[in-house]
Amino acid sequence: MLGALLAVVLLPCCVKQGDYEILQTENQQLQARIDQLNRELQQKQAELGATQRQLLQTHETQAELQKTRGLLIEAQAEIEALRTEFAKFRTQRRNAMIGKKYPVLNLANGKVLHEAQITTISADEISIRHDSGFLKVAMADTNEDLRWEACYDPQEAKDAARAKLLAEARALEINRGAPAPPAAPVLSMANASLNAATVLRSQLAAQRKQLNDAYQALRSKNPAAFRGVEWSPSSPEASPLLNTLSGSRAVLGLSRLQEMRDAIIATLRRLRDVDPSAR
Repeated sequence: MLGALLAVVLLPCCVKQGDYEILQTENQQLQARIDQLNRELQQKQAELGATQRQLLQTHETQAELQKTRGLLIEAQAEIEALRTEFAKFRTQRRNAMIGKKYPVLNLANGKVLHEAQITTISADEISIRHDSGFLKVAMADTNEDLRWEACYDPQEAKDAARAKLLAEARALEINRGAPAPPAAPVLSMANASLNAATVLRSQLAAQRKQLNDAYQALRSKNPAAFRGVEWSPSSPEASPLLNTLSGSRAVLGLSRLQEMRDAIIATLRRLRDVDPSAR
């Protein structure tokens, strides 16, 4: 259209043929450039529309994410409330067990207690008074009924045992003259485990010595009854004599030795929790 207009204007002025052709060519080039710019404009408008749609989707996604985050916070609060309520219920259950009596109490390790009465109970251990004395047993080694009644949780027991070991390790450091650590532990887990293992190894050695001494004392009173008996001073808790179910153990007075063996096994189990290679 622009070319036609130029032709109408220039022709009456007697424009030379060569100049007219030049103008016509320039006009065509200008028109082609205009068409190209129009196409580019349409493309940019399409891209802008796509970007706007993506931005809208992003806003919608952010709104949905914020809503989900709110629901998650509410769910976490509900879970925490349930945990608190369960901890209260569990404490009440365990407190109700203290003082409970059992004419006969069978433990998972095969030990049978008569006239048993629960004196204390915690996440990882239970104390029982019976007709032959007093016994502490790991909750895992009691029996299914006691574990159920006490709401036994292996992870809770493990955490409680670890906290006890760390407390013993700190107490050992204090007794050695080291400054008391702050309320928040500054020892690394590796150092804490090392200190706990040191405490338990010392305890284990003392318990094994005590069991060996008690066995020798009992044997000296009745040499004939112990003739040919196999005994392992390095690991007395593993001696076959203490694992027999023979009724003669009551006559020989082995109940006390077996209680000492159970205490050694409990200590060894705690030691292996921090040092699996312990023996």
